[in-house]
Amino acid sequence: MGDTAPPAQREEWPHASWQVILLAGGAGWLVVTGTAMLWLSPMSGKVISDAYYLSSLARAAQHSMVFGLSALAYRIAFSRHAPRFTAQPLAFALLHLVLAAAVVRLAPFAAGIAATVVDRRPDDLRDTSSYWLPFAPSFSAWLTPLQFFLPPYLLGMAMIAATQYARRYHHESLRSASLAAAYADARMAMLTAQLQPHFLFNAMHAISELIHESPQRATAMLARLADFLRVAIESSHLPWVSVSTEFAGVSTYLAIQQERFGEQLRAELHVDPAAAHCAMVPLLIQPLAENAVEHGRTAQPRVLRVAISARTEGNRLLIEVHNDSPRLAGPLSPQRFGLGLANVSARLAAAYGEAASLQVGPGAGGGTLARLSLPVRGP
Repeated sequence: MGDTAPPAQREEWPHASWQVILLAGGAGWLVVTGTAMLWLSPMSGKVISDAYYLSSLARAAQHSMVFGLSALAYRIAFSRHAPRFTAQPLAFALLHLVLAAAVVRLAPFAAGIAATVVDRRPDDLRDTSSYWLPFAPSFSAWLTPLQFFLPPYLLGMAMIAATQYARRYHHESLRSASLAAAYADARMAMLTAQLQPHFLFNAMHAISELIHESPQRATAMLARLADFLRVAIESSHLPWVSVSTEFAGVSTYLAIQQERFGEQLRAELHVDPAAAHCAMVPLLIQPLAENAVEHGRTAQPRVLRVAISARTEGNRLLIEVHNDSPRLAGPLSPQRFGLGLANVSARLAAAYGEAASLQVGPGAGGGTLARLSLPVRGP
């Protein structure tokens, strides 16, 4: 049977690579041993314990060898098969105690090797070996190596653990961001799929009304509808489109409505050159244009004027859809949004979060004004 510990427990003490051990663990050792070397430098050549003395160069060699032993210990401690604290606390504590004790007890032998190779005092290796027996009862046999080698060993381990947890946090943050983006894309696709049948139903209903009244206009409207659906389907597969591309689709939609209503509908579109190449979520304007046409119709035969514009102000992209009738009594709250406006609002939230807004209310010169405020985004 494999490891049955929960994923959180298996990842509690992250596996460390040799690169992390050498860099992070080495940094911890360098902080402590560098300070110790500066403190011991004036004492080079003097007896600093009952067992041995070393020159500065030999002491540096000793610490390098002890760090090599520590790196092996770290590799064992941070391996994937090492016991975890929450799952096996006694085994976890025992393993780290044994590893730390082994490094500390072997440090004096590194001193003997350094004395032999660097300071050329081979007798020190024999003296050190007799003094630092593995289970020597003398308290001084443990005191000096504990003072000099346990702090850098523990700091190196802490640095490795901190590095591993920081890397895991970074990876989890990236994974969360990736999942959030995937969720937003999926939600956007769902909302776009919801939008297209809504418009298609209205368009087909309008065509059915024209089939008996004016077959020629119904045929022209079907051709316009095919053009619009082609643009809409192509745009729906893209997360972002340019403002000019979005307006091209809206222009096709308004052409369909003009085939439907004839001279009773006048539409104007204006895109500021600075806004034409800005990127935006596709199919945001069409539901607003549809609302402007559908809710602007009256029983009396009058001309309905619809104006759609896009411009930039600072770091904001402003898109306005205005009709000259009817005039709302006040701003429309999100709770009163219909299907089209609710769809636009939901897609804004999915794509921009709180950085974008949709406001619907009375126009300054009459009628109704819908305003999109989006962050400027390059192509």
